[in-house]
Amino acid sequence: MEQVTDVHQGIGECQIIRPFGPCIVQAHIPEQVQADLIDIFERSDEAPDHSMNLAGNMVTEFTINEQVLPGDKGQRFVQMLADGSAELYKYSKMVHWENTKRTATDKHCEIVESRIDNMNLSCVIHQSWGNKSVAGDWNPTHTHTGMISGVGYLKLPDNIEQEWESEDHDPSAGMIQFLYGGTHALSTHTLRLKPEVGVIYFFPAWLMHEVYPFRSAGERWSFSFNTSIENLNADVDLTNEDKIEIVKAMENAKS
Repeated sequence: MEQVTDVHQGIGECQIIRPFGPCIVQAHIPEQVQADLIDIFERSDEAPDHSMNLAGNMVTEFTINEQVLPGDKGQRFVQMLADGSAELYKYSKMVHWENTKRTATDKHCEIVESRIDNMNLSCVIHQSWGNKSVAGDWNPTHTHTGMISGVGYLKLPDNIEQEWESEDHDPSAGMIQFLYGGTHALSTHTLRLKPEVGVIYFFPAWLMHEVYPFRSAGERWSFSFNTSIENLNADVDLTNEDKIEIVKAMENAKS
């Protein structure tokens, strides 16, 4: 067989199919929520200790609840977690549907697409907690409980950028890494992200992840949480009633 060395001639119109793997949502923490959280981090010694519930090795881990964030502060925080969890839920469902509808019947598509933009989502916040990390602190590979989890960043060591720049071929200091699947050619199984102040990530609670230690002086402030989302309306998964309707439509089409 002839060997082709110039492979950048173009293959014409093509499509990327993403059939596998979890989604991660990246968003920004509203400024007022950042201010509310920074305030409680500055007096974290008043909050309940949360370290015995966690896998990590952090200098301080404390519970964030309605006593720590009362009134409007708590409502703003809860709303942010609910909104981000909803985005992950909706996007994940859309990816699922984009793959499912490739072989769906016309009636199947009609049913799902008539309601996919009409989700009525309800969110439960199971736990949330704050993490203060110093040089040498780390989080081993672990998962969370609930359906959706996440992490947001409020403060980084002053010299962390220089530390990242000084790491030669494989920077990792203080970064979070997600792991999914195995090591195979033409497949990615890890995703490493640099923490950024004001950024929050939402991901499936079952998704394996770990946090590398850093060496810089100072503290990293982050918070994490576990939530669950339920759609009170039907969405992309067919009910038994839907299946009966599809069968009837197919029978009518034959008659």
